[in-house]
Amino acid sequence: MKYPLFWVLIFVVGVCSIATSAEDNLNNGQLLIQLEGDDPVTADQRLDQLETDFRLVQLRREKSLSKRLNIWLCTFDPSIFDETDVLQDIRRHRTVKQAQFNHHLTLRETVPDDPRFGSQWALHQANDHDIDAPEAWDLTTNTGTTALGDTIVIAVIDAGFHLSHPDLYFWKNYAEIPGNGIDDDDNGYVDDYDGWNAYSSSGSLYGHSHGTHVCGIAAARSNNALGVAGVNWNAQIMPVQGSSRSESTVIEAYGYVIEMRARYNETNGEEGAFVVSTNSSFGVDYGDPEDYPIWCALYDTMGTLGIISAGATANRGINIDVYGDVPTACPSNYLISVTNTTSSDGRYGSAGYGATTIDLGAPGTSILSTVSSSSYGYKTGTSMATPHVAGAVALLYAAATPEQIEAHHANPGASALLFREWLLAGVDSLPALQGITVTGGRLNIHKALLNVVQDELSQIQGTVTDQSTGLPLPAQIRAVGDQTVETTANAEGDFSLYLLAGDYHLEISYPDYVSYQTDFQVQHGQLITVEVALLERFQAFDLNQDGIFNIVDVQQLALDADRSLHDLQSFLEFWLENR
Repeated sequence: MKYPLFWVLIFVVGVCSIATSAEDNLNNGQLLIQLEGDDPVTADQRLDQLETDFRLVQLRREKSLSKRLNIWLCTFDPSIFDETDVLQDIRRHRTVKQAQFNHHLTLRETVPDDPRFGSQWALHQANDHDIDAPEAWDLTTNTGTTALGDTIVIAVIDAGFHLSHPDLYFWKNYAEIPGNGIDDDDNGYVDDYDGWNAYSSSGSLYGHSHGTHVCGIAAARSNNALGVAGVNWNAQIMPVQGSSRSESTVIEAYGYVIEMRARYNETNGEEGAFVVSTNSSFGVDYGDPEDYPIWCALYDTMGTLGIISAGATANRGINIDVYGDVPTACPSNYLISVTNTTSSDGRYGSAGYGATTIDLGAPGTSILSTVSSSSYGYKTGTSMATPHVAGAVALLYAAATPEQIEAHHANPGASALLFREWLLAGVDSLPALQGITVTGGRLNIHKALLNVVQDELSQIQGTVTDQSTGLPLPAQIRAVGDQTVETTANAEGDFSLYLLAGDYHLEISYPDYVSYQTDFQVQHGQLITVEVALLERFQAFDLNQDGIFNIVDVQQLALDADRSLHDLQSFLEFWLENR
């Protein structure tokens, strides 16, 4: 057998050094080794070879840390040779892709100084049946704005709000002069300085314990030496009354949110509000979404503007897939339906579930939060579970990179779906929710936040021009895959789309032009550049077998031949051959 040169030299000179490490956070004699290849059979063979070649330091495999990534924990005797030299030789071994020391860690938690934080088990508790809030706050506590300076707003639709509660930060419409009876900002709502009351169709809001409690869960002011902590420390809350009585009240309430976010998008943030999530801790037990088409459609409307909505399911232990519920059975990709979990990570007995309708669970049992009279109290229900999700969505936007926020502004609907996916992909899997919710898990905002900060979006960019003249075309660009992303090229024909890694079908179209279509794969963090010259559609004449002229659609012939065929000369050659 051929030994590594290091071991040969050791025996030639007869020197043996005792390992000492310059670092004090190492688990001495332990290595993390990633092997080449991904076949488990060859992995064992590679480990056998590695252990044989490094038997002088008694290298041994201890456990597999990731079969998919072929990462192993291994041990060796650190007293025989210098640990750093051992590591370097192992790194050079032909079977090894990467190797490093195994370090031991210290716990890092950002714990706010709110005096009653210790009573908020949903955010943090010793048995870890919580949403890992302190771990998430380690990543970001600057939670009031995005990386590009947008003020993050959570719209809460509920029965009422204690606007003077010192532990809540309510949004204000500063474009409106309160109490003058005039629609100063011309948004269709008179005196909506504090928000909107859909019960009375006015800007006069009144207090209610339920809505105040919901607001505190999502976004109570935090680290302010007062009361409790919210999931998002500094997001502003847009209060909208309208969670009961009649469906029309609900529609009006959501209409206000839609108006304010639409205005924000249309004015580049000069007007309206950057609402990123809504909370709906209300609904209709046994509701059939087919009977509520307008209500359900609002979630898609808000979604295309860039808003993810969190909806509380029924406070009944029923299967929503079977018995129905509104809004949590509404078929919108922009809605996250939430059930109630307990401090032991069980599903609360009188909380709805559904393998296809209820997305995830969140803590909703004996939750401490803000209530009326500037006080604090406990409540239980899916109403309490849902604002954890609404606050989490807002937290993800606070942690997003400038590029991710730029992508959101360019295409808010598609971007909102990414944030939803990051949140749902970060749940803690729970036996109590397996098979009865979509994700089978409970909200974990730390994992969701890691999905955002660690995920490098892929980008496809390019220019669309007229093939004959070379002039730019403001074409429609649509990529369809695991997600559907659309945009329109600007006046110079330039466009940009941000995508998750995956397989896509790309279509670029413009009226009266032959569309460009192709299939492609996007890798994680990849930049793809596309230069497309579209052929103007025309009609060609051809003789049929009876000698009568037919009109042949050039585009259809091109598609029949080759979906990517857009070169005029090539097409004419094809047409002459096949006419």
